[in-house]
Amino acid sequence: MRISRVILFLVLVLHGQTVELIVHEDKNPTIIAAQMVEMYLDSLLTIEKSLNHSYVLTSFNGEVPTRVAYTKIEEAIAIDTIIILGNDEISQNTAFRLLASIVRSTPHFETMQQVRWIETSYKFFQNSIGLVHGRTRNGQLAALVELTPAFESNFSGILGASQGTGGIWKTTGEIDIHLENIWQSASTSQLHWQRQNEKSQVLSFYHEEPAPLGIPFGLRIKFDQELRDGEYVYGAQEGTIFTGGTRYGKWRFGGSSTKINPTETGALIGLSKHKSSAISVGLEKDSRNNRWTPFDGNYWDVTATLGNQTEDNKKNLQGHWLISTGSYWPITSRFSAHTRLLTTGRWVQDGAIHKGQKIRYGGVNGLRGYRDDQFISNSILIPTFELLATAGYNLQLFGFIEGAIQKEYQPYPIGFGFGLTQVSVSSILSATIGFGRGDPLSAAKLHIKFSSRL
Repeated sequence: MRISRVILFLVLVLHGQTVELIVHEDKNPTIIAAQMVEMYLDSLLTIEKSLNHSYVLTSFNGEVPTRVAYTKIEEAIAIDTIIILGNDEISQNTAFRLLASIVRSTPHFETMQQVRWIETSYKFFQNSIGLVHGRTRNGQLAALVELTPAFESNFSGILGASQGTGGIWKTTGEIDIHLENIWQSASTSQLHWQRQNEKSQVLSFYHEEPAPLGIPFGLRIKFDQELRDGEYVYGAQEGTIFTGGTRYGKWRFGGSSTKINPTETGALIGLSKHKSSAISVGLEKDSRNNRWTPFDGNYWDVTATLGNQTEDNKKNLQGHWLISTGSYWPITSRFSAHTRLLTTGRWVQDGAIHKGQKIRYGGVNGLRGYRDDQFISNSILIPTFELLATAGYNLQLFGFIEGAIQKEYQPYPIGFGFGLTQVSVSSILSATIGFGRGDPLSAAKLHIKFSSRL
């Protein structure tokens, strides 16, 4: 606060009594002891929420009765210091990097807007950032940030074995390992393995570092390998850089390469070798109020890729798109509606899309009420509606209906059913019972996933 102490000293010495004080737009002066003027103005600033106000002297009349006038001005003061409290889970360098957008923001609206953008860009920061700000002794503006990140690591798996003809044992099953903040760097690692039968197997791994070595962007790598129907082997690698939290979420920019090699069986049915590379741009945001049993909020994940491919020594342009967006609409304190729209597809310049590049869907993550990867199409649109009942953050029941709009299957496949999600300190249970179009009750598809929290 800028208050002329020289003027106040002269008033005190010359008159030593009271002054008529006019503050800002007040029409009636306040009669106050001269030595109390500065303390009075300080008290006015203290009760205001904003820290970028100050009072400056605008007029002084030394004749009795002495009259002084101050006006309030607003200065654009940005936060230049962050002090992190309560954080013992991630390194200080990582924490400062993830919160970097708070620096140079102006309280109160702009700063809290930045906090909200950060929380909706990283799942472990959802509703986990508390902030107050204040002046330091040297007049700078500091933000005191209390971090309570919620990292989640879990493991789930199921294995089965059966003895086939000739005494050969066949293994099927699925394993999911999800690890967060392994090295106190807020990282995320995920491994997925699924073996449906001796002819189909899927292996996927990705690792993400949101602030590696303090650089101003995050890094993500992803590897996929698939054997499908004994016909071909699919392999892909992807590298991505991504920004911190913005108004619309995290922006992603990357590149990928893909190879598809047919097996002997695949070559006999006419499948060819495929090689492609592409660049991609994406955007993701998640403002749901809970990771496992959301009740409110919205989310989106948008990706577009464009590149070239070579098949049978023939080159073509090719592209891929994915849009997944949804919203939760609270109805009462316990009931909510969830709407989602998923569309994804592949485009090739000459129209011939390799079987290994087509979209597979069906099952708990694609179209409930059907077998995993039961369908394959060039492009699909899946609208979903769910009605949810929530008991706190530990139990959620839901009913759903969804369908797949595409060109390959008529009439359109429609799935409906119900399920639940239950969360405890040590585990996460998700169970869904789904029915396809025209299925009898005996044909229900039951999907159960039990994850142990690590």
